[in-house]
Amino acid sequence: MAIIRCCSYEVGIKTPVDPSTYDKILVTFSQKDRQILVKQKTDLTLLEDGVKVKLTQEETALFTAPGDALMQLRAYTSQYNAPGSRMWAIPVYPTNNEEILT
Repeated sequence: MAIIRCCSYEVGIKTPVDPSTYDKILVTFSQKDRQILVKQKTDLTLLEDGVKVKLTQEETALFTAPGDALMQLRAYTSQYNAPGSRMWAIPVYPTNNEEILT
């Protein structure tokens, strides 16, 4: 799945355990070695086996297109239980019209 600028975006990420057991969760989006957006646990939809991340039109407008964005999930329960995912590359595409629809 790809991010199209100025369009909404939704992605699911599986976690090794029920995400409600983590004290903190961060899903970070970066592009060109620059952090673009961070979603915290309260911003996510928690599922039994993962999380759902949603980006608004305004948030996807922060990305540069064409190019790739990187997404990574990190979680925290204790000093020795703070897993992280690999970074996923997500293609970012331009849009013909950057009007934010309401």
